[in-house]
Amino acid sequence: MDHKSMHEEQPTIDLLPPLNRKCLMLVHGLHGLFIFVPVLLGIWSWLEFGWLYGLLVWLVAVFAGMIIISKLKLAYIPFNQHELSHSTTAILKWVVFKRFC
Repeated sequence: MDHKSMHEEQPTIDLLPPLNRKCLMLVHGLHGLFIFVPVLLGIWSWLEFGWLYGLLVWLVAVFAGMIIISKLKLAYIPFNQHELSHSTTAILKWVVFKRFC
C-alpha cells in the first residue's frame, strides 16, 4: 500500500474553535440541565408517589436525555466525526457553537 492511499483513508477532523465565556456558561448550564432535571423529577415523583415511581421516572428521564443527546450529536457534529466518541459536554459545545455563538 503506498503512502497516498493510506492518507486518503484517514478522515479529516473539524476542530471546534474556542468558545467565549458567555458560550461556555451556556454549555455548562445545558449540561447541568441534562444532569439535574432527571434527578429532580425522580425526587419529586418519589416524594409524591413513592420510591418505585421515583426510580422509574428517573430512569425514563435519563433515557430521554440520552436520546436527546444522540439526536443533537447527529444534527450538529460534522458527519465525518459521527463514528467518534463524544462526551455530553463536547456535543453541547458543538450545539452552542452552531446555534448561539
